[in-house]
Amino acid sequence: MAAHGATFADVVHLRTFMTNLDDLPAYGVSRRGLFDGTPPPASTTVEVSRLFLPGAVLEVEVTAVVAERG
Repeated sequence: MAAHGATFADVVHLRTFMTNLDDLPAYGVSRRGLFDGTPPPASTTVEVSRLFLPGAVLEVEVTAVVAERG
């Protein structure tokens, strides 16, 4: 995001894929640390049987909106 001038304050949506929703409370603690002091972005979280990278347990897609540089 930094390469495009974005910060976590510019994040408007997170899509999270987890292999075990029992891990959701710990993920929530980590996520709140990234968005402390700002309204949290919209989010979607789903449980999946596996992810592309073997052994991965979490994948997050982020959508951020920044002003066009002129």
